[in-house]
Amino acid sequence: MPQEIEATATSRATAEVIFKHLAVAEAWGEWGGLWTRGKRESAGDDRPNGIGAVRRVPPWREEVVAWDPPKHYGYIVLTGPPPRRLRVDVTLEPHHSGTLIRWHGTFDAFPGTGRVMRALLHRRFGSYARRAARHAERCEPGCPARLPGAI
Repeated sequence: MPQEIEATATSRATAEVIFKHLAVAEAWGEWGGLWTRGKRESAGDDRPNGIGAVRRVPPWREEVVAWDPPKHYGYIVLTGPPPRRLRVDVTLEPHHSGTLIRWHGTFDAFPGTGRVMRALLHRRFGSYARRAARHAERCEPGCPARLPGAI
């Protein structure tokens, strides 16, 4: 049975700035709290980081499946640790004087692990949403998301 998780955060940054930080795998190392940098392994069908792009954002290898700048970015996990069939959709919505980041995931848990996996992924997604929100507000030159033609 599919499991669902969702975490949110708000940012004073615009949806355009946040979207770039989601779409550019190399930018995840700037804000994601990862022990190694993410990288794009292959370009997408129409855009380098768009639908069909494959990227490695440790510990997962992902394929981009949703691309609607600056509102919606989605990916599926191709390889990595459990859970199985993880799909993530991040939506960016206007919110007061900034942007609401909604990190939503669906997955299949191994029998008996649903509650634990929901808790772990909720914590991870919440961390990602808060970190992306904070970083986008103060992103400095040199961040991969700020490079010309980043998305």
